[in-house]
Amino acid sequence: MAKAPPPYEALETEEQIEDIMREGGGTVVLDFWSETCGPCMAMAADFEHVASQFEPGEVRFCKVNTGSHGHLAAPFNVRSIPTILFIHDGKILDAVVGKMNAQALGEKAEWLLAKSQKKPGLFSKLFGGRRSAPQT
Repeated sequence: MAKAPPPYEALETEEQIEDIMREGGGTVVLDFWSETCGPCMAMAADFEHVASQFEPGEVRFCKVNTGSHGHLAAPFNVRSIPTILFIHDGKILDAVVGKMNAQALGEKAEWLLAKSQKKPGLFSKLFGGRRSAPQT
C-alpha cells in the first residue's frame, strides 16, 4: 500500500517562494526547518497533523528544509529554526521562532484563516478603501 503524500508542500525553489509572497498568494503557514534541528524534528508530527486538518484552499502549509535550501530562508532573515511564518497575500502577519505544539499551531492557523476572511471595515465601506487627502 502506497504511503499518502504529506498534507503540506515542500518548497525548493525561489519561484515557489515568490508564488506565496505575491499579492493573491493566499493564506500560508511556512515552516523553516532542518533535519539536524531537534525541536524541528519534535514538531514535525504536530505540523503534519495540523496541516491535515485544513483544506488546501483555506490554508496552505509549506516547509523549507534550510539544510538543503538555506538560500530560500535568507530573504526572510531566518536566524534560528524552527521559524514559522504566517502569511496572507504576500504579507507576513506573524512569526514564531521555536517549537510549537499542535494546539498552539492549530490556534495560530485558525487566527490566520480568520484574518484572511476578514470583511472590509467601516473606512473601506465609506471610502472604498482609499485613504486620500480631501480635494480642495
